[in-house]
Amino acid sequence: MEQHLSQLQIQTQKLAMTQSLRQSLEILNFSTYELEQFLREKQDENPWLKVRSKGPTLISPQFVQQQAIHSSFKDLLYAQLIDYHLSDELRHLVHWLIDDLDEDGFLTGTVEEYANWTNKPEWLIQEAIAVIQRCEPIGIGAFSKQHALVLQAMHHKLSMNTINIVSKHFDLFISKKWKELAKKIHISLEEIQQIADTLSNFSTSPLQLITQHHVAYIQPDAYVSFDKDECTINYYGHAFPQVQVDKTYSQTLSSQMDKQTKAYVLKKTKEVESMSFQLQWRKSTLQRIIQEIVHSQQNYFTNGASFLVPMTMTDLAERLEIHESTVSRAVREKYIQTQTGIVALKSFFSQPTVDDVSAIHVKTRIQFFIEHEDKNKPLSDQRIVDLLSIERIHLSRRVIAKYREQLGIFGSSKRKRFER
Repeated sequence: MEQHLSQLQIQTQKLAMTQSLRQSLEILNFSTYELEQFLREKQDENPWLKVRSKGPTLISPQFVQQQAIHSSFKDLLYAQLIDYHLSDELRHLVHWLIDDLDEDGFLTGTVEEYANWTNKPEWLIQEAIAVIQRCEPIGIGAFSKQHALVLQAMHHKLSMNTINIVSKHFDLFISKKWKELAKKIHISLEEIQQIADTLSNFSTSPLQLITQHHVAYIQPDAYVSFDKDECTINYYGHAFPQVQVDKTYSQTLSSQMDKQTKAYVLKKTKEVESMSFQLQWRKSTLQRIIQEIVHSQQNYFTNGASFLVPMTMTDLAERLEIHESTVSRAVREKYIQTQTGIVALKSFFSQPTVDDVSAIHVKTRIQFFIEHEDKNKPLSDQRIVDLLSIERIHLSRRVIAKYREQLGIFGSSKRKRFER
């Protein structure tokens, strides 16, 4: 077969990701706090940019939720060492060991290994570890979760039975083989239950407690209220800032600008105009999404979380005739204030179950059943399946177990309490 080379011109249509479009999507993706920081940076870069925001930067305290931002745990431990008069050698060794703590606050090697790695005697290693273990919170510098609980139990001078259980019978205790444990150490199930309740106040991950809490605010973008089935959506001004050209700055410049300066001024003012359009697009997109969510989920707002209707981002995107990725960006770290609290927009989206019932609704029912169960005879996953089937929700035991685990709820054997 004879082959020939030829040229063929084909015309295709593609959406070019321009700088303006890229920035529009970036701005849509910002939370209220991130947008505020972004505009501050832009204001520093562009003297012609003037930011206008209606409403307070922070709304009233009852509408605010706080999140913890964690400082460096090493800095917090180093600060505590000031109280100890340590030799330079010992201080250096303590710092070295602090650097070796894992994400739970535990040491990852043995005393012998640390002695070999640092070329220091074991007695000095043990002394350095003892210094770390005296730091707050108690449990830092332990070698395991069990060891951390032992240190805490001893520090708080708990009963010998408690220390004995944690140090010598930990496996039986955490696996809740309490009848075997009670027989082995000759105490009652009720006393083991009391010990478990006491230890539940301690942490098996001490590093989670060694945080300095700076305040970061979750600011809702809108407030949704219902009065006699009539819905009202109020949008907070701080969530939708506006920008404009700062004419007062332009007036301070000499009217006799050279060509290069005029070109620079024109470029900067166009940047402001472009950003103004991007912010308006963010506002209209987010408001359309909030309005559609509220319209679709009226039963949720009036009757509670168990009435959440199954809805995916794809469903919403099709109704609004926008791309699913636009919905995903728009709802990221955006919140609305309801009459029962602050709710993340993304929480309104879930994949339906096989019976077209929201997974969130099923989880709500599971949590309700377990909260009201007889703690001496906790509900098995199969029993929860049976209870849901009465409500015409037909799911397998495996699905129920998966949802229960996602809620952070133990199985029935570990939820059982032993009380008279």
